[in-house]
Amino acid sequence: MGALRLLVTGAAGFVGRATLAEARARGHGVRALVRPGGTVPQLWAQDSGIEVVAVDLAEPGRALRAALDGVDAVIHLAGAMRGPEGVMLRDTVLATEALMRAIGSIGSIGRIGRTAPVPRCVLASSLAVYATGRLTPGTVLTERFPLEDAGALRDGYTRAKIAQEKVARAAALKYAIPLWLLRPGAVFGPGHVWNAHLGPKLGPLMIRIGGRGAIPVSWVGHTAMALVSAAERDPGEVTAVNVIDDDLPDRARYLAALRGHGGPRFVLPLQWRVPDTLAGLLAPFARDLPGLLRRPVIRARLMPLGYDNRLLHDRLGWRPRHDFDAAMALALRESAA
Repeated sequence: MGALRLLVTGAAGFVGRATLAEARARGHGVRALVRPGGTVPQLWAQDSGIEVVAVDLAEPGRALRAALDGVDAVIHLAGAMRGPEGVMLRDTVLATEALMRAIGSIGSIGRIGRTAPVPRCVLASSLAVYATGRLTPGTVLTERFPLEDAGALRDGYTRAKIAQEKVARAAALKYAIPLWLLRPGAVFGPGHVWNAHLGPKLGPLMIRIGGRGAIPVSWVGHTAMALVSAAERDPGEVTAVNVIDDDLPDRARYLAALRGHGGPRFVLPLQWRVPDTLAGLLAPFARDLPGLLRRPVIRARLMPLGYDNRLLHDRLGWRPRHDFDAAMALALRESAA
């Protein structure tokens, strides 16, 4: 496969930096889209294959259309991870809507008078979009599982990702944009080793909720591999793919890997059905309660489930570079460096 020109939004973020490194390792040129005024790694300035472009995706103007010029594929990582609903709407949903509209405008006349192909788009969604209300212990999540209702009592991030997928899918159909919907699990790597599937941490005490069941993790390097592999391939139609590692740890194994690296001094095990039952009793007041007292959140994060990543292998040719222990050890070493 020849070298491609990729546009990566959210390029300066945690997953974005790993994605740029993976793309450059494969010989692809990258146009790195970042927020105006944002900081970028100094090493990028030394790489002629990386072009940095500052654009506010929520208010892109002509700058976004110019950034898309000559691009073969777009890897869309930009979005809000947390914050008020208004921030989530602006930075995740409205930004995606603007990006997809700009991509769709390309399929007219290019600079030299020929019809320009529409770039492929790879959207980094989330495994969180699946419907929690239909989950039972032992359920195996595949790409065919129903998606969550946008009005469910989930966190703002999940609601934004559900709306983002809806916007992207509608635009892909309207403008005939080849679209991958990649749904990573809990991405871990340098500086990002904790996740909500473990349970709450209160100072030196960790309440480990649930013992059985795999945590759906994806090492950041594996996530980057999947994103770039998707950019290299035509999905044919709107195609969703779960992005999770082959070697998935349970909670005890995950915490053991963190021992001596800022992990909790004390761990209190608690069966997941305890907070689930409590949340059921508090259901009439759920809208005013924190996430771990709302049943949909508890079941999405803590119910013992299975996870299917066969499409990741079959459609993207993905093969892991590390098992969980090696990937976590690498993440911890790089965090300490």
